[in-house]
Amino acid sequence: MAKDKQSLIVVLAVDQSEHSEFTFKWYINNVHRPENILHMIHVPEGFGDLVKVMSTSKLQELAEANKQRMDQLKENYLEWAFQHGIPEAKFASQHGGEPWHEIVTYAQKVGAGLIVIGSRGQGKLKRTILGSVSDSVLHHSDVPVLVCRSKDPNPVIFSH
Repeated sequence: MAKDKQSLIVVLAVDQSEHSEFTFKWYINNVHRPENILHMIHVPEGFGDLVKVMSTSKLQELAEANKQRMDQLKENYLEWAFQHGIPEAKFASQHGGEPWHEIVTYAQKVGAGLIVIGSRGQGKLKRTILGSVSDSVLHHSDVPVLVCRSKDPNPVIFSH
């Protein structure tokens, strides 16, 4: 790291979607600098009210499947970061509350100067009804938020 350049802590929200992979690539190609410190965060979706009606064994099965997907996601993103010259990249998985809240809280915890998040490009009506993680991060963050939306119908997908 160059001593004359100040490092910027960047929190990049990731998931299993092609939008997330596009956002990672876009960040690497357009924003990342060698002095940046990259933290990637994944907030797995919860089971919601399903926990009330599922057997313990089914819940354990779902939890194990989620853990395997998360481990694979972590491995993929850390490998891609390494391939792009970012061997010190960090990966966190936050559980608990709303995804936007976990992302904003994590960014505050690590002292981020920028949050980068993808957008699925939902229409206004769908966003209004279902909500949007990127909209909520944008409105609740104390630091700048870069929302990356892929308009390419065939974005480049990293191989797994």
